[in-house]
Amino acid sequence: MIDNIKFRITDADKLRFESGIENNDLISLKSPFDRFTGEASDYPKVGKLENLEIRITQNQAIVKGSIHKYYNLITGAGNQNHSDFSFKQCEFAINNLCDTLQINKEETIITNLEFGFNITVNKDPKILINKHILMYDLKDHNRKLNYRGKGSYKEFEKTDYSLKLYDKGKQYLVIDKNLLRVELKITGSRYLHKMGIINLNQLGNYAFKSLFSAFLNHFNKIMIVDSLKAPEGVREDQIFLFKNCINPNHWSNIKSEEKKETLRDFIKLIKKYNQNKIHSVLRDDIIKKYYLLMNIKSLQNE
Repeated sequence: MIDNIKFRITDADKLRFESGIENNDLISLKSPFDRFTGEASDYPKVGKLENLEIRITQNQAIVKGSIHKYYNLITGAGNQNHSDFSFKQCEFAINNLCDTLQINKEETIITNLEFGFNITVNKDPKILINKHILMYDLKDHNRKLNYRGKGSYKEFEKTDYSLKLYDKGKQYLVIDKNLLRVELKITGSRYLHKMGIINLNQLGNYAFKSLFSAFLNHFNKIMIVDSLKAPEGVREDQIFLFKNCINPNHWSNIKSEEKKETLRDFIKLIKKYNQNKIHSVLRDDIIKKYYLLMNIKSLQNE
């Protein structure tokens, strides 16, 4: 679920943290060196613990990287994040990190966080991304990549967050299954603070529940259709409606009230002709994966 995370040590604890890192034999901190003058600078000091980056400047100390990869590295599962990553495993990784670096969880401020799922799908993720996953909140993607032959990628960027969908299996050359990554990337600390997630000590059950609720709300706004062709046997006006609605330019040219009515008619149409099965199956699979990774046996036990 949680992958990349970025947090800073509070100003009140920065000097203690920095001193602890400098006296920690596990990490070698490096500082800039001027080859011309031979002068070494005190800051920034940079180092790594497994895959995680530590950067200390005169004013702040930051730790960032994939906590999922960190867990896999310290448990011998390799430098990868295509495996499942449960709540308990994340809890273990954060506790291990804090013990190793002598981090006081309450003296941290989380600024960035990624929350998502690796879902096994029955189609090539490239086809899903290019032909079926069309829009988020009736807007086109901001970024679309085919990164060095390692699969397709779409990102819908907003001010404090973005939604990312990409071929996780292709990224890591997983050949025995089609693996789609669906992820909420939070880049604004105020978004996290609204959910009551400020420091590492607050990444408990309630935080994961809040993150999943936010994730699902965003996922529900993704337009996914089973086909780019209008359903067979529909009227001419419904064909016109369908073609318009799968075009992001159409939505940018109509007013909000008309937009609500048009969207309602479009959803009614694709549901009637079962053109929303991919979205429904993906949503169901995500919910099942969440309950599995949280070790929740049933809805009643949440």
